[in-house]
Amino acid sequence: AVLDGKLYAAGGWYGANSNLVERYDLATNAWEAVAPMAAARSDHGVAVLDGKLYAVGGFNDDDGFLSLGERYDPAANAWEAVAPMATARQGHDMAVLDGKLYAVGGFNDGGSVSSVERYDPATNAWEEVAPMAEERYDHAVAVLDGKLYVVGGNKEDGVTLSSVERYDPALDAWEAVAPIAARFGGGALAVLDGKLYAVGGVNG
Repeated sequence: AVLDGKLYAAGGWYGANSNLVERYDLATNAWEAVAPMAAARSDHGVAVLDGKLYAVGGFNDDDGFLSLGERYDPAANAWEAVAPMATARQGHDMAVLDGKLYAVGGFNDGGSVSSVERYDPATNAWEEVAPMAEERYDHAVAVLDGKLYVVGGNKEDGVTLSSVERYDPALDAWEAVAPIAARFGGGALAVLDGKLYAVGGVNG
């Protein structure tokens, strides 16, 4: 994620789950280590909200699927715990809409999930909002024109999806929109000039 013009890489996997965090400065073309997360995790969600970096959910070998959330303050170079999600998950995606953080879909020991949770930093609390029509993980999420879009992903039976859903926070409701042409899992989604671009990924 990008925070204060710098790129952060948090956690991940390289033979074991990691809690290490590094920050890249474009001006100096250099990476530096910053304070590590409390929890080692991979396949988690990250997002920036109100000048702080959030790492939520994921997986590690000691605890399995995680609901834990942490928040990094660059001014203090420190992480602090935030309220955990109701549903532990990995392979979800996160986005910020109307000053709140959304954790969408994912996978846990019950299989792929359709549930969506919303975090309010003012109350340090998560709430369940309307679930997606389809369970999915390793999908991509982006915000466009005040609505949250979810594109593609995978289901626990190995199916890769081409379906697209759009969430309206005013209605607390999802609706299906036109699918993408190619099935899409593990790719990226970005907004440019009022349009969504789905890039890369795998299908099967």
